[in-house]
Amino acid sequence: MNEKDKELLAGFHHTISEQLNSRLSESPKFFGLLVVVSTGYGYVLSNHELCNLLLPATLLALAATLWASWYLAALGYAFRFLQSGQHRIEQELNWSKYVRASGNPSESRWNPFWLLPGIYHAHAAGLSFFFVLLCFIGLHDHWRWLGSAFGLLFIVSANFCYLKKFKRGSTTHS
Repeated sequence: MNEKDKELLAGFHHTISEQLNSRLSESPKFFGLLVVVSTGYGYVLSNHELCNLLLPATLLALAATLWASWYLAALGYAFRFLQSGQHRIEQELNWSKYVRASGNPSESRWNPFWLLPGIYHAHAAGLSFFFVLLCFIGLHDHWRWLGSAFGLLFIVSANFCYLKKFKRGSTTHS
């Protein structure tokens, strides 16, 4: 590899680094939606005159939480996709001796949240807890359990879906 190619790869590595930082900064943006929705939900709960809006408000809050969970899974996929490209460039430029490896998804036996950077594991746990809490506050009887099971299954499935997609892509590019 000549010096011009190395320079171009180093520039591309820098661009990927900027994209990684951009993905990490997206978290507060989509959690802002949850703050707005949960504030409105709290208002409906606290105002007895709005009790007829409890079910629609609950469904809206549940939908927003599922959307945020799916978005978080997609964000994890985008992060690892960019990180994988960055590591390939580091190997090509012999920089890998300066960088700690981030692991391999095949090493993960049953971790649907492997794609998420470590700081987002708490986000995924919080979204799961918030979804179950919403189910138990706003739904009645057996719907609480069905809603909770559906939501948790959705959250885990979204992460598994992106993990499977990532594994497929990483084996075709190896």
